[in-house]
Amino acid sequence: MKNFDPKYNDIPKTEIHCHLEGSIRTQTIIDIARQYNLILPSYEARELDRHVKVYDQLRDLQAVLDAFAIFQNSITSPAVFERIAWELFEDCSRQNIKLFEVRFSPDWAFHGHGVDWDSCLEGLLTAKERAEYQFDMVIGIIAITSRGMGPESCIKTVDWAIRHKQHILAVDLADGEMLYPMNNFVKPILKAKDAGLKVTIHTGEDTPASAVRDTILAFQPDRIGHGIHSIEDMSVIELIKERNITLEVNPWSNYLTNSVPIIEEHPLKKLFDLGVRVTINSDDPEVLETNVNNEYRIAHEVLGMSMDDIAVCNRYAFESSFIEDAAKQRIWDKYFEPVS
Repeated sequence: MKNFDPKYNDIPKTEIHCHLEGSIRTQTIIDIARQYNLILPSYEARELDRHVKVYDQLRDLQAVLDAFAIFQNSITSPAVFERIAWELFEDCSRQNIKLFEVRFSPDWAFHGHGVDWDSCLEGLLTAKERAEYQFDMVIGIIAITSRGMGPESCIKTVDWAIRHKQHILAVDLADGEMLYPMNNFVKPILKAKDAGLKVTIHTGEDTPASAVRDTILAFQPDRIGHGIHSIEDMSVIELIKERNITLEVNPWSNYLTNSVPIIEEHPLKKLFDLGVRVTINSDDPEVLETNVNNEYRIAHEVLGMSMDDIAVCNRYAFESSFIEDAAKQRIWDKYFEPVS
């Protein structure tokens, strides 16, 4: 479903919800496997795609999360992590993404091969600096703490992010919300907030509007990842608007995870029309075989948003981006038309 139609590709774009671990090119997985003697079900890209990409709707979110095992096993060294990041930024440039935030879960990504977190961050920063210069874009970094790794991992990740807060802008609590309730993660996330980091939380993807309300009240997040089931309860919609919270929405991902059973029923436009600050993102572009252009196509051609509506979503992403104001303002002024 990747899309490079000039109708969408030529538009300067923002993206503020993209997982680095879900953005590894298939050929790169093969190259890494050969270099590090990793076992793959196939070393031919087209055949391996059947094992590392989700083309059709699965039964639930957890089934999609389970498809990440090969991606996780590919993160074998800081040099590999730098390559993966650089190739993602290169892919962003091909879509004319000019303001981009990338997130990753260090404990989940690095524990399999015992890779040093700080060295991987250095590699990521090298790729970031190169991409910002070569592609004239601005990039922000978010550290994820994965619910499935447990509360001790959350504490470790938050403390690490705080130590590196000159480079890491925010923390995100992700992973299967139904399997891992929030209670054990509130204290460390609030510690990150107290230390000056921004906070975004995955919620309301495969959970009801009540989970979104509970998340807002417990974590006081700046943004919410997904949050689409807030549409089920107008009191939650009003709470989101009252707190000026931006939703990081990923339409094709929500369909593939069966968070919405029919793509035509995705609530992106309904949320927008209700005055919710929604943004349009790809989530895991390689795993889900999508890109932001495809998400724009869905928003416009399937869900009925106008191109002006999509431009407003870009403005919402710019305004809620965690990137330093001067850096993002320069990009906005240079590439984006003002939207009233």
